[in-house]
Amino acid sequence: NIPQNIFEPEGDDDHMKMLDQVELGQRRKHYPKRKNMGKCPPLFGNVTVFVAAVESSYKTCYLKSVNYAFVFVNLDTDERVNKNCKHDQLFFKKHCAASVYLPDTDWMLVLDADAGVVNPNHCIEEWIDDRVDIIFYERSFNWEIASGNYLVKNTPFAREFLRKWGDWQYIQPSNWNGADNGVLQMHILQTVLPEAKAEIKACDNIWHRGQGYGTYMNFVTCVKVMLGANRLFPGKLRIYRRVHGWIRDAYLTDDGWSEYDFMMHGWKAQEVGAAGWVSPFTKMFNVSECESGYSGWNWRNEKRIPVQEVRRRLANFEKAAGKTFPKEARDLPYLTEPDIGECYPHCDDRT
Repeated sequence: NIPQNIFEPEGDDDHMKMLDQVELGQRRKHYPKRKNMGKCPPLFGNVTVFVAAVESSYKTCYLKSVNYAFVFVNLDTDERVNKNCKHDQLFFKKHCAASVYLPDTDWMLVLDADAGVVNPNHCIEEWIDDRVDIIFYERSFNWEIASGNYLVKNTPFAREFLRKWGDWQYIQPSNWNGADNGVLQMHILQTVLPEAKAEIKACDNIWHRGQGYGTYMNFVTCVKVMLGANRLFPGKLRIYRRVHGWIRDAYLTDDGWSEYDFMMHGWKAQEVGAAGWVSPFTKMFNVSECESGYSGWNWRNEKRIPVQEVRRRLANFEKAAGKTFPKEARDLPYLTEPDIGECYPHCDDRT
């Protein structure tokens, strides 16, 4: 069983017990968990699912059971996109395209082509936080803020954030920079901590020195250190902790899933059994069978596992990920980059 309070301190650590008495500020609006494939009440307005490039039945079957709008955009031929987005790099153009279609809805879930639903008994709104305009999550294996899948609210702030993100195509570093993933780390840091000039410069220096994955991850580490433990920036954005968002990498648990899972990432194969892939499903979807309830969902029994087993597999992965994290990425920026030497006595003038 899941402990009632997994953060309960052991022994006599009274200072930890004091945390329960701390006022945490405004709480998010509660959205009830979907039960038995019931309706998803539109408590946050209209929700649209946005997919660019390639569509798959992994999403379509789920969408037939809900009232969400669905937008599939061909980035090469869509007139609205090509009128407003002159980008020639796919992923930067995708974010611009999302900003173009965002005014048509209240909330938009932007998904990668290789994302799919494994457990349809969830509503997208379960992950909407009404205190912010954009919602991201951390990648499981390296703590990078993921760029492929995100929730975004139709607000001036969110539309501008997406447009600026897309326009980073033209000013991104020319070295090994992580493309739109790398840009997102810097874009978020500058957006939520614009006054942290020395810290932004430190991470930018590391970013521009990247020569491969290991040195790039040093930049990701820098951004994570500068953001600190805070993942919620009211009025702007939220970053879900690893595997706590609406989607996670399927390979972490060998495609095993529990009632807490909703979507999986990394399903690149379009056929069950392709390249030896043991899918959570016994066969590909026949979308004509997907209606109400669980009709059309053909799961492998052995892939549905208790949440305790999911947690055990995640714990094993977590230990391995820490041990294999690139050595180049373990440097702490406040030990390797200038903090006061280049800005004294004006380092805090913008604060």
